[in-house]
Amino acid sequence: MKRSRAVYILPNLFTTVNLAAGFYAILLANSGRFLASAWVILFAVLFDNLDGKVARLTHTESQFGVEYDSLSDLVSFGVAPAFLMYLFVLKDFGRLGIIASFLFLISGALRLARFNVQTVHRESFIGLPIPGGASVVAAFVLVFLKFKLDLHKLDLLFLISMYLLAFLMISPIKYRSMKKTSVSKKISIRVFALIVLVLSLMVFKPYIFIPLVVFTYAISGPVEYIVKLLRFRGVGYERQEDNNL
Repeated sequence: MKRSRAVYILPNLFTTVNLAAGFYAILLANSGRFLASAWVILFAVLFDNLDGKVARLTHTESQFGVEYDSLSDLVSFGVAPAFLMYLFVLKDFGRLGIIASFLFLISGALRLARFNVQTVHRESFIGLPIPGGASVVAAFVLVFLKFKLDLHKLDLLFLISMYLLAFLMISPIKYRSMKKTSVSKKISIRVFALIVLVLSLMVFKPYIFIPLVVFTYAISGPVEYIVKLLRFRGVGYERQEDNNL
């Protein structure tokens, strides 16, 4: 019995680390340490993925854990990236910058609320997950600071990106879910080799491949949506041609 109670603590400890990382990222951004803040947000993303997997592996999923995870996500992936981006570049836009940061935050909150009330089987996410949005923000900061890009020439890119990320989070566009991925699931050798390769590249060149993976996931939803839309229209056009014959 004691072991069972101890196990329930484990996934919530991972969630607490996620929350602590989000709080620390805010403190780092406030002190002007933007690069460190971005890395801590990505660190929080890692622990956000681990808490759910640990809960499923140990069969300790609970409604309390779900709600605690959502509250932590709002801080780590809503408040922290919005605050980081505002101090990093959006403050130069005045009210537009404030609106962009707040819109990112409120869209993330709505995204979490919608996820929590969904009762359907979650094979895919509806809208960009809030950790994905936060990862894009952190990746932007990593790229610009590491490669010393001219922030003032491309500052409009950050403003537009925040509005786009806010839209993607509350959009009906579907994203592939990794939440249900099981460590016991069988995969082909090629897929396993690809996963190992990607992880190796992310460790070897983190400033290149982590942003690349993050940006790829962010655009994967719209790309799949457009491809499906084109296929649907193509099928509809073929049917119309057949009817005309």
